Amino acid sequence: MFEIKAKDGLGRIGRLQIRNKVVETPTIMPVINPGKLVISPSEMKDKFDTKIIITNSYIIYSSPRLKEKALEHGVHNLLEYGGIVVTDSGSFQLAQYHDVNVTNSEIVQFQNDIDVDVATFLDIPTPPDVTYEKAKNDLNITLERAREARILREGYLNGTVQGSTHLSLRKKSARDIGKIDFEIHPIGAVVPLFLQYRFKDVVDIVLTAKKELSPAKPVHLFGAGHPMAFSLFVLLGCDLFDSAAYVLYARDNRYLTITGTKKLDELAYFPCKCPVCSSHTPKELMAMPSNERIRLLAMHNLHVTYEELACIKQAIHEGSLWDLVEMRVRSHPKLYYAFKEVKKYRDFIRKYDPLVKRSTAFYTGLESKSRPVFHTAKLRAQDRVSPMKTLVHPIIGQFPESLAHTYPFNVEMDKEFEINVPERTMVEEIADYQFGRDIGKRLFKDTTISYSRNDRVRTLISDGVVVATLRARDGLLILGDEGQRRLHNILPSPSYRVIVDDEVAPYIKSHGDVFSKFVKGIDTNLYSGEEVLIVDENDSLLGSGWLLLSPSEIPFFTRGIAVKTRRGTK
Repeated sequence: MFEIKAKDGLGRIGRLQIRNKVVETPTIMPVINPGKLVISPSEMKDKFDTKIIITNSYIIYSSPRLKEKALEHGVHNLLEYGGIVVTDSGSFQLAQYHDVNVTNSEIVQFQNDIDVDVATFLDIPTPPDVTYEKAKNDLNITLERAREARILREGYLNGTVQGSTHLSLRKKSARDIGKIDFEIHPIGAVVPLFLQYRFKDVVDIVLTAKKELSPAKPVHLFGAGHPMAFSLFVLLGCDLFDSAAYVLYARDNRYLTITGTKKLDELAYFPCKCPVCSSHTPKELMAMPSNERIRLLAMHNLHVTYEELACIKQAIHEGSLWDLVEMRVRSHPKLYYAFKEVKKYRDFIRKYDPLVKRSTAFYTGLESKSRPVFHTAKLRAQDRVSPMKTLVHPIIGQFPESLAHTYPFNVEMDKEFEINVPERTMVEEIADYQFGRDIGKRLFKDTTISYSRNDRVRTLISDGVVVATLRARDGLLILGDEGQRRLHNILPSPSYRVIVDDEVAPYIKSHGDVFSKFVKGIDTNLYSGEEVLIVDENDSLLGSGWLLLSPSEIPFFTRGIAVKTRRGTK
């Protein structure tokens, strides 16, 4: 149902399949009120390529007209939308009005009857700051209802994490909900925290839950509809967001931007070039009839929302999500202080954060020092490299001079370090950093160096055969056929190995990627992004590639690629 295509931090680009419908995450689920449509789901599909929406089954259930049509024709026909339809259960109304006229079993069965794609049981959304006993009692009811719903539900089902602001209860909720085998895990009852700008509390709640939930299950952050906060919570592992903000803000003449919300009547210029802003001025919108103005503002708000998600996905793809987040959190002081809270979870995040990324890291301020990748790289260099010379980096501290152009030591700052060590020493120390202490001399024994057109080290060659290539992008080594054979002989099993089922060995030797479900074992000291050896169950070399998923993730996934194979041995 869910597989990862790219990663950065805990953020990931994922492929989520519900029935025969597919959506790429992270993404937004626009909230649809079927009784008060401002932009129809079909128009969202046409204009924004919206593949998933969320509506409220309790609203449909409570309206005789909507209920009759939904039961007769299904929720997709009711909404005139063929994409993925997720339904809430009435928990929002329960939070607002403290009571709903439906039982958990009734609303779950109703969602079955109207053929929703993903249903939600009637959890108890305990507000922030209640007593521990109150939150615990509510959570026990939620867990009872979760077990009941899983039996009743005939398809995909949300398993919502509750527990108020008591992190021990959030931990228990995530752990117990995770044992019931839901397909998606929303994190609920955080809307009041967002409304009060208590982003720090949401950070703690999200990361407490993430530590207990399966990484193979998408996480939905309920009510996080403002694009200002998307990048931070994607970085922390949230895959789905829902938003009524696009229309609620429009009704209040509020204009969304990635750095906050502006009042329409205070704008002289639109800082956006979406179709709405390109063809209207703020004064023209203010002069329009209310319904027309609300609709156009809602269209703009959705444009900004989807644009920010595209920006976030590109950042994940190129490995610059931390850079983006550090820039975005400066849009609001409370968001900035919430980001500083993330460093408490560094050791958890670094198990999943790729050690190798496509782009050079940027130094944006003091908080950059807390990135898990810098800590991981420094520890590895200290453990593996006996450097000829060292440098002192303002972020990382002391490190081998030979790694000055190697990710992440090559972080962009106002000063660029020069390497003044012999080239052979440089590549040998890079190999030590990548593969282990004293590996470089053995790996590059009897090799010569060839150069690129701009006189930089390019390849290590032995008897006309490439042992390894020094990649210009990140200053790290890619193994050639001879290099993977040598490294396999040098390192004892299971070092730097991904062990696959013998059944797929011929496929891997022919350059096929390694799928998670065929991984039988792995060196648990590896990080995603690293160069690895691929072997069969007898430790016969099949090829090499780069690790997409971390050792902590692979056991949870039954779908998707674990290792992107660079070369087989055929």
